[in-house]
Amino acid sequence: MERVELVYKDMSEIVGSDGFTIVRLTDADEQRALCIICDKLISDQLNLRFTNVPGREQMLPEVLWAMLKEQGLSGFELMITGIEDGHYCVVLINRHTLSYKPIRMSDAVLLHVISRVPIFISNDLMNRQCSAYNPGATGISIPINTMGMKQLNKELARAIEAEDYRLASHLHEEITRRRHQ
Repeated sequence: MERVELVYKDMSEIVGSDGFTIVRLTDADEQRALCIICDKLISDQLNLRFTNVPGREQMLPEVLWAMLKEQGLSGFELMITGIEDGHYCVVLINRHTLSYKPIRMSDAVLLHVISRVPIFISNDLMNRQCSAYNPGATGISIPINTMGMKQLNKELARAIEAEDYRLASHLHEEITRRRHQ
């Protein structure tokens, strides 16, 4: 299976969303971007890693990662394996033992930022889910199959209110598809 390594690029707040952000991960060539929705808790944690917060190296995730590295247990990777119910399926893999555990996508991004554990996705899934990476873009698009039901319903109401019936139709189709799975 051909796979693509992703790296954290940036994040943008979703206006009017109670603190949700879109995190963009790009391929090495910065040609394609995968967009991830993160809740306020993870967004705040990510922001802490990009500001000069005193004592950051004493925060639990950093301490645990440092201890794993000291024990020679740093051979991990993250693999995005698919999408289910509007969420990316991700596993944390121990490359030495080949054991793995599921992890939330947003937590995988945080782990990647803290530890530089690589994140991979199959080239096929990347091609289905990505958008072209444009560093100067004022808007970011995300695939509707990665939105939760609550967000889909909210966006459907917005699309109808804005009389964007084409978008409303796409959103309605995704909601119907999920209800009948």
